Formats: sequence, structure tokens, C-alpha cells
Amino acid sequence: MNDARRLTPGDHFLGASLCVFYVVVLLATAPDLAMSRDESFYVHAAKSYAAWVTELFTEPASALEPEAIDRAWRYNWEHPAWMKLMFASSWLAHERLGWFDRESTAFRFPGMLTAGLLLWLIYAWGASVMKRGGALFASVAFASMPRVFYHSHLDCFDVPIAFFTMLTAYAYWRSLEDRRWIPWVGLIFGIALATKHNSWMLPAIFLVHFAWVRLDQARSMRPDRASFAWLPAMLVLGPLVFFATWPWLWHDTWNRVGAYVGFHLEHVHYTYQYLGVSYFEPPLPLSVPFVMTLFTVSLPVLALCVLGLLHQRHELRLPWSTMPGDSPSRRTDVLWLGCLLAPLLAIALPTSPIFGGTKHWLPAYPFLALFAGRGLLAVVERAELRAWTGRRAPSIAFAVFCLLPGAVQAAHSHPFGLSHYMPIAGGAPGAADLGMNRQFWGFTTGSLTDWLVERLPDGGSVWLCDTTHGAWAMLRADGVIPGNVRAARSMHEADFALVHHERHFAEVDYQVWVAYGTTRPVHVLRYDGVPIISVYENRARARARDD
Repeated sequence: MNDARRLTPGDHFLGASLCVFYVVVLLATAPDLAMSRDESFYVHAAKSYAAWVTELFTEPASALEPEAIDRAWRYNWEHPAWMKLMFASSWLAHERLGWFDRESTAFRFPGMLTAGLLLWLIYAWGASVMKRGGALFASVAFASMPRVFYHSHLDCFDVPIAFFTMLTAYAYWRSLEDRRWIPWVGLIFGIALATKHNSWMLPAIFLVHFAWVRLDQARSMRPDRASFAWLPAMLVLGPLVFFATWPWLWHDTWNRVGAYVGFHLEHVHYTYQYLGVSYFEPPLPLSVPFVMTLFTVSLPVLALCVLGLLHQRHELRLPWSTMPGDSPSRRTDVLWLGCLLAPLLAIALPTSPIFGGTKHWLPAYPFLALFAGRGLLAVVERAELRAWTGRRAPSIAFAVFCLLPGAVQAAHSHPFGLSHYMPIAGGAPGAADLGMNRQFWGFTTGSLTDWLVERLPDGGSVWLCDTTHGAWAMLRADGVIPGNVRAARSMHEADFALVHHERHFAEVDYQVWVAYGTTRPVHVLRYDGVPIISVYENRARARARDD
């Protein structure tokens, strides 16, 4: 069942180079992005966890008291601990060693690192089963998806869970041939569980795939069949890692596990703008994850993904359609297809909570990129581009031609990653005309900081709308906003009020008009001509300053 090639040191050198280069790019571009709403919560949690870890090393008996655990871990109990511990560790290292030029970067670095490692993993798995050019294309195609590029900067869980999802799938795939990988399946799955609840679907995906593999082996009458031991490893080792890394669960365990599971099964619904309709409660249209993928991933990559699926259709055939005696394989493409479709279908279910956007099915995109790599190779080999020209260069040029739109769009999207849409949607203006979600999380306030500092040279206050006070505090900690420009508790107390352009904030416009006696903003932050934030000036406070 060895249907894979052995990776060479050169393969890992190339994968590591992709990783390092991407992390360097993320570090260089991170200062352009203010912290998002969720990031500010995870910063607060990481600081609390860091204090507990410090106490654990200095006064372990005191730190392990239930009261101490509750005090440190009560905040943000609804999300597992692994990545927040990584954020805390990075921040503690920065506090002692001064590794980063900004405090926000210290918290964000672990997320950036998982993004780089994910590129390495995409390349390595791809190079194991197809020509290296296709694997390299897949890795770069994923990195250059605009929404992926945005989320790769953040101290959030969305790129990390994509990495640990894929790493768990890779370990499972390896275990089908080499049983030494079986414990690793359980351990890595445990880290995935400790990262985000997207991991819950992995055993089901693997069971469906395993059925394909075993039926193939039965029809081929293969005596040595793939071991089923990966499932007990996941069900035993996975929860052990999950519990071990989350002290909040160390007492009152079952009540807290039940609360955690219940929180996500009955998750609060976010407002979601889609094709001109604001959705406040399920169901979302079934088309949402598929249309949003079409609107946010470059068309050449999507087209090559479809071609890759068509080219591999013989590998995706049902087990009972194979002929007895066929050489069995690990059905890699079936596994990839399951990992691609499951996150999309989970969001499409009518009972799923309304979440914030593409980040919730981002674990599908590494596998989309791998099928795009398959498609690239199919075009290059089946169309015989090299045979037509007699040279290798046109094949490379074709790959670059297919990657260029995504890379250009990713560069253009920064720092408005969540406002960006691909040309098939008409870009940001076309998406606005279609009534698509324009932004969320309030991070775009970071693109206003220079204007605000210029308008408030002697200090003042700003009402922040969708930006959290924690995100504003990080702008001050990073030195972007001076200490004398503060966040106002109400728009009446503020010199300026921000209104983030999201449909459910329409009422805020009216509130500002009444409070300030004007309907005209003094400044509008735009992206490709589309209003992102309107800034209103409190004329009463302006007159008081002038006097």
C-alpha cells in the first residue's frame, strides 16, 4: 500500500524555506493591521494564563489550588487553551528577551508560525504523492489567498486549526502504512481538540475514508490490512491531551466540558450580510460557503482545483466499483476530498450557527490548494505543453500565470483583508453593490490612526463603534496612538465618533446624526472607493477646543 514517494532533505529544505519566507512576510506586514475584536479577547486571556504559568513555576502548590486556576482561567473559558498558551509563551519571551518590536507582534507570532508550518506541510504531503511542481504550486496558492493572508497575521485560532487539522490527517494517512504513526494520530488530534472545535469532525472524516481503504483491501484479498488502531488512539490520547493542556477542566470537569460543548452547539449568532440580506439567525443559505469561496479565492486556483478533481476521478471511485485484484492504495484523494468538503458542508447545514465568514471553513483550503496542484500537473502533462514547445519554461510560466492573480489580489487586499473580494464579484465595489458583508471585527480602525493623531495633536477622545477597548489599548501599547488620545465611553463624550460600515450598524449613523447635529462625516476611510469607516466630529466639543 506504499503509494507515496520518500521525501528527501531537499524537499524539507524547500518546505522550511517556504515557512520562513512566509513568516518574514507576515512579520513585515503585521504593523499595518490593528488588532481585531477576537484578538483583543485572546490577548487578555493570554496575559491571564501567563501570570498563572509564572506562578506555577514559582509557587506550584498555590497555582494548583482550584481558586487560583479559576481566577486565571475563567476568562474566555469557551475556547480551549492550546493557542492561548502559545500566545502567552511568546509574550513572556518577548517580555524577558525583547524579541519583537511591538507587543502585538509577540502575541501574533505563534499564529504566524503555524501559517508558515502549514505551507511546509502542504508542500511535504503534496510532494509525497505527486510531482514536486504541483506540491510547490499548492503551497504558494494557499499562501496567496487574500483571506488566508489576512488571517495568517492574527493571534486567533483559524489558521492554527487549519494546520493541526491537516497535520492530524497527515498522521492518520501515514499510520495506514506505518503503525508507528498511530500514537501520533492521537497526540496531534489532542492538540487539534485543544485548538478549536473544528477538530470534532475529524474522526468521522477518517472513518468514511477508512471504509474506502478496507473495502479496497478486501476486494484485492490483501492479507495485511490497515490497522484500525488509529481510532482508539484518537479517542484515548486525544482527550488526554485536551484535558492536560486546559487547567480550567481540572476540577468540576464534566460540568465544564458540558458547558464548553453546549456553548458551541448553541453558539450565539452573528449578523451576516449576504446578497443584500442581513441574517440574524439560522438558517443561512446553503450557498454561503461555496459562493464566498468563489468570491474570495482566485479563479485560476478554483478552476485548477476542479480540473484536479476531474483528473483524479478514477481515484475517487466508490470501493465496489473497483475490480478484484486491483492494487489497493491509501486513497489519498478520497481523504483530501473529505477534508475539503466537510468544513464547507458543516457551515452549509441549516442548523449551523451563523458565524463570521470564510475563517470558519478555512481548514478546507489547504486541500483545495492540493487539488489545484493536481490540476496544474494535469494541464501541463495532459496538454503536453512541454511537447508542443520543446522547452520547460512554458510550464513554469503557466504556473506563475495561474498564481499571479491570487498573489496580486492578496497584496492589494492588505490591510483590508476582510473587505476584499475577487474580480468575479466585481471587487470590493461589486461586492458592496451585491450586498455582501463588508467587514467585521473593527480592525480597520488601524487604518485611521494617522488621521486621528493629526486631528488631535493635543489629545482627545474617540468613540470606537466596533473596535474593542482592548484593541485600542494595543494600539497605544504599540505606540501607534499616543496616550493622550483615549477611547470614549459614549459618543457624547467623544471628539470623534467612528461608524464601521456594516449593515447592522446603520442605526449608529442615525444616533450620531442626532448626537452631533450633522449628517456629514468629516472623513471617510475607503477601500477601492467603498466606504469602510465614516468619522463624525462632535461639533460642540470642537467649539469648546477652539475657545
